[in-house]
Amino acid sequence: MADLPPELVEDILRCLPVKTLKRFRAVAKSWRSLIDGDDFAKLHLRHSLTTNSNRNLIIGGIGVYTVALDSLDGAHPIKPPFYYKTVDEISNSCNGVVLVMSEPPILWNPYSADYKVLPDCPVERAAPDGCYCMTGFGFGYDSRNDDYKVVRVTEFRHIINHSSMANVASIYSHRSNSWRGIDPVPYPLTFSRGSWRVHDSGSVLGLIIMGFSLETEMHYPMAMPDGVRVRGFVLTLDVVGDRLALVCTSRYRAVIWVMEEYGVADSWVELVALRCPAIERNDFVTPLVYSKEGDRVLLNCDDKRLVWYDLRTKSVDYVTVKGLPFAFYAEACVESLVSLGGGGRGKIKNSKLEKDERKENIRRKRDDFLSKGFKLVL
Repeated sequence: MADLPPELVEDILRCLPVKTLKRFRAVAKSWRSLIDGDDFAKLHLRHSLTTNSNRNLIIGGIGVYTVALDSLDGAHPIKPPFYYKTVDEISNSCNGVVLVMSEPPILWNPYSADYKVLPDCPVERAAPDGCYCMTGFGFGYDSRNDDYKVVRVTEFRHIINHSSMANVASIYSHRSNSWRGIDPVPYPLTFSRGSWRVHDSGSVLGLIIMGFSLETEMHYPMAMPDGVRVRGFVLTLDVVGDRLALVCTSRYRAVIWVMEEYGVADSWVELVALRCPAIERNDFVTPLVYSKEGDRVLLNCDDKRLVWYDLRTKSVDYVTVKGLPFAFYAEACVESLVSLGGGGRGKIKNSKLEKDERKENIRRKRDDFLSKGFKLVL
């Protein structure tokens, strides 16, 4: 192996899982220097994303577990390498990093075991008389500035009718390791396990999706799919693969729409349509990830069951995972070497990645918004 050209060593190592790479750091000083490098961390991540490899589920609820998506052979417990008082939820994964919505919040890479405890947020405001507070988070990657950002919103609600009275918002930059205040969110929020998803304001303006750009730090609207049913459905937003997903669930039915081309209103297509008995009554369905071949979608049904939905046959296959908790939430997560110990990283300089530029541009657009920060306004 010592006689192999460095370029070939890099090509081999970038295909391996993080656990193996951590062991291989001991092979030689040159390997350690390569694996610990900023450029290699991004090269490894890019390869995993473009080849749909090194993918897992992060399972939370009662403890934290990881499940390999290629095999789904078992839920393996993970012990966080940090102390925390409480954990409400692990947020959506972004480049292998998750936000632990504890007090204080923590950015954590579960596979490299690297983490960053966020500093205290100085942007606070006392609740007005007759109000109580609810705090939620959004997390994502600002690809233009190569920065991981956390949005924190504290909403003040009336103690009697629970209506939203006001809110205060702040944003954390990993690059600067600091919080600063931003404009309040211009719509009431509905929190779901510590993050915000959907809101129904009761007006008559028609359905609108509101997003938040991590680059410009501005809110903006997006069009809903034509013909989507609203009455009797609960609407939520998520991301599956590279696509924004709109999930519509009712007592007996679940329909999932995806936006084929981000920001293009006419690109919404119906991806999944399920009825009882394929799903149980009142099941809340969440799309998690496409299969490696792209012909199936893994669904979380009511935080109790995992099922594969076949896009061709429109049928479902129930998944049995050893060690899975009785009740859980799940997020798709790619293994990465992304470090959280310092500021921003350098850019990749590798001509072999140019062929993946189109896919990367799509991901840049997707990562520009906080998927859990989207709102639906009726």
